[in-house]
Amino acid sequence: FPFLASLWLLLSNSAYHFNGIKIERLVTFEAYRDFFTDPFYWDVLKRTLSLAAIATTVTTTISYPVAYAISRLQSQRLKILFYILIFSPLLTSIVTRAFGWMILLGGNGFINYALVQTGLVDEPVRMIYDVKGVMIAMVHIQLPFAVFPIISVLNQMNPAIKEAASDLGGNRWDIFRRVTWPLSLPGVIVALQITFIQTVSAFVAPSLLGGGRVLVFPRLIYDNITSLNWPMASVQAVVLLVISLTILFVSNRISLLLYQGHKKANI
Repeated sequence: FPFLASLWLLLSNSAYHFNGIKIERLVTFEAYRDFFTDPFYWDVLKRTLSLAAIATTVTTTISYPVAYAISRLQSQRLKILFYILIFSPLLTSIVTRAFGWMILLGGNGFINYALVQTGLVDEPVRMIYDVKGVMIAMVHIQLPFAVFPIISVLNQMNPAIKEAASDLGGNRWDIFRRVTWPLSLPGVIVALQITFIQTVSAFVAPSLLGGGRVLVFPRLIYDNITSLNWPMASVQAVVLLVISLTILFVSNRISLLLYQGHKKANI
């Protein structure tokens, strides 16, 4: 009920008229017209989706080998240690982590200092108030959320399946390609879903590390709320919600088709 009530408030506010000072309870739907006819909003939406897509791809690409390596550890103590290292950042707020990255990525920060000292660059690289810094922070923030579903699926995998594949003459690459990877796809798809939904709605990292120069949809919604233009903010929130739900639906369908295809292949 609370979700439906909040969704109703969102939809009703998107229909009202904003006269530049306050909201008038007149159903005009002009905020939708202004949104769909203004190329500025489409540019921000395109930037938000591309940033989320790249961050999701990088995060999942890093997360899979990490999760795979941890799942193959024989020592329970080492597993616990790596679990702590990966999931301990969740104990710290996103704001604190974003400020930490601002210090590390600054012109006089450790990362630029290391790059200059090793001779990889001649002068400090601009990474804060830029897309690069936002991307690094978003990948770091989302990494535990991507590792968890993948490692969960890998840990549930029956070792006897790999042993049977090995007995049938499969080498390590064949076993991974034809057994481990297909069986771990549900975890990969969940990791992609979680990471994308969180990155497309990210506010803190783009606001702090972007410094207003990396404008994304959540920041645009916030600015419209503070300027009392709630109809436009509601429209933008509805558009972002529809896109997110559509991507979730499509990815679930793809996951189902992959599962059915793999099941038929094994039959």
